[in-house]
Amino acid sequence: MPDPKGLLLVTMEPPASLEDEFNDWYDTEHAPQRRALPGFESASRWVCLAGWPRWLALYDMTSPAAVDTPEYRAVSGSNGTPWSRRVLPRTVGRERVVARQIAPGSATARPVAEVARLVAARYPGQPGPGAVAALVERAGTLPGLLQLRAFATLGADETWVLADYARPLPQDRAVEAFAALGEGGATTLNLYAPYRRGPAA
Repeated sequence: MPDPKGLLLVTMEPPASLEDEFNDWYDTEHAPQRRALPGFESASRWVCLAGWPRWLALYDMTSPAAVDTPEYRAVSGSNGTPWSRRVLPRTVGRERVVARQIAPGSATARPVAEVARLVAARYPGQPGPGAVAALVERAGTLPGLLQLRAFATLGADETWVLADYARPLPQDRAVEAFAALGEGGATTLNLYAPYRRGPAA
């Protein structure tokens, strides 16, 4: 059985006056740099339609250990580029989550071109397989479900769920479907569209 895939999930929001530069930095330096690191399989960006903060970046990894390599450490934290050190301190809502995939275990991200909406939800604790199966069933009642993946956060007792949809979703129905995982209520429940330079679709 393959080892569980890893996920690096990052949220942040720059001030409005910095947003153009923020996107330039992400598009031309930061995301390509991360995508080229050993163990990084994909990089995608998302803009929040309902929830906060505005920007989400997702990096699929062969395993969570991809963030422990010398190559990753050489470009992270205090080793970041001058542009990173200029932009990052000015953002708010910044959160970095490293997790391992618990369901289905080894699924890869869908091509962004296939995805119209992404639901990202966080729950306390580690649910059993039955709770995840029940969430998949509820998520499937919304039109256009492509894939649902669940991740256990490393270093924290919480679970993130990412669900890809092929079409736009009514926010109220998404909230209803993803409000709980087992007995734990969602502490984050955001709806995203794929990032494209310019207004969100």
